Amino acid sequence: MISRIFILTSIQFEGDVILEFNEQDRIARFDMTGARLSVQQMDYILNGLPKEASQIETLLGHSRTAKLTEVTGNITFEMFWDKYGEKVRSSRKRAQAKWNKMRKSEQIKAYNFIPKYESNILPGTEKKYAETYLNAELWNN
Repeated sequence: MISRIFILTSIQFEGDVILEFNEQDRIARFDMTGARLSVQQMDYILNGLPKEASQIETLLGHSRTAKLTEVTGNITFEMFWDKYGEKVRSSRKRAQAKWNKMRKSEQIKAYNFIPKYESNILPGTEKKYAETYLNAELWNN
């Protein structure tokens, strides 16, 4: 059973790596599909990255380029749908289909970016449909 999830990002590569740890704080799974990594970076993650969460946090604390963010809780489509709030004009079905195709790290970014997106909507401009917001990937700009 997964107890902790971290997202590893760096200015040294595009995208992110998801690290999942079990209840014993040992690495249970990692997902590099969301990152563009060099062969050396992949080799380091596969072979050189410590296998316990506490060791990884300490190691990355010394890095100037790597950032480790812990995901607290599970962000569901329902949570996104409620937080986004544009339920009248948006297609729940299309938004949920897009959400289900997204990587967990992208879901987290999309969810966390909603307040920033809303604060940048110009007066007189309507909020994007939820599915358009997800398809546009504004959090990556």
